[in-house]
Amino acid sequence: MSLVKLASITKKMTIASVGAFLLVFLPMHMGLNLCILREDGGEWYRNVCHFMGTNWIVKIMEVVLMLSVLVHVVVAILLTIENKKARPVGYAVPSKSKTHAGSKWMIYTGVIVLVFLIIHFINFYFVKFGIVVADDSDTYTVEVEDIQKHLNDKVTELQEQMMNGTLSQEQAQEQMMALQLEYMPFLQIAQTGQPSDKISKDGEELINLSKEELKQFVGEDFTEYEPDFYTMCKKLFANPTYSIIYLFALVILGIHLFHAINSIFQTFGLNHRKYNKAIEYLAAGYALIIPLGFAIVPLFVMFCK
Repeated sequence: MSLVKLASITKKMTIASVGAFLLVFLPMHMGLNLCILREDGGEWYRNVCHFMGTNWIVKIMEVVLMLSVLVHVVVAILLTIENKKARPVGYAVPSKSKTHAGSKWMIYTGVIVLVFLIIHFINFYFVKFGIVVADDSDTYTVEVEDIQKHLNDKVTELQEQMMNGTLSQEQAQEQMMALQLEYMPFLQIAQTGQPSDKISKDGEELINLSKEELKQFVGEDFTEYEPDFYTMCKKLFANPTYSIIYLFALVILGIHLFHAINSIFQTFGLNHRKYNKAIEYLAAGYALIIPLGFAIVPLFVMFCK
């Protein structure tokens, strides 16, 4: 059976089920975002971003989330088209159905949230995969341990070449000296911690590196670096235009969430006149707390950083 031919109630159940799953994800994402508020030079936030970008369980969940959003959007659009075809001309008398007030605007608030999600993915999610090419103003972070391993591998390779006769002792010493000179900026910063704005407080990462500084500290053949999301986040939210768009999208998200939670309870037949008010309070609380939690970050960057 094709997706288009699914019954309306099946489409509604699908939208509600996927929506409920996404509701569980939002508080976790909000909590991760709030890590940027710690006064540790971004150390905790960078560690969280590194974990999210390297842990295989998280990578699987990212795919699941992307597919969930896609299913939620596609089925919602199909259901809206189906409803429009079934009732091309509006009723002369306003409908008094039990549909929650404002639910008719769900598709419009959903479209706005979707547009914002696409912008958000372009600025953050797609960058780490190289789908969106970073410009010259973007910065990167590198694990010190990875650079040391890369350097040690090069030294070991030279020693092996000298041992098997591929290189003479003199040639090996010359290349070893050249290697030491090439990595001198890295060795100095690793030992002295200076300049301090280029190394994390725990000394485990080089941070805030431009493309030229990447070459300077780690060489041109090193590829184990990733975007510095802490610096990227601060730069984006320091832009008033981006932050205003972000905050506007959060207001729309709150409206969407309020009606979505009420619709989920209604779709699964869990609404009842005895506790409909409690459901509305729950929806209002969630729809207020989540956008406010996300809004703290741009407001903090704009006014407190």
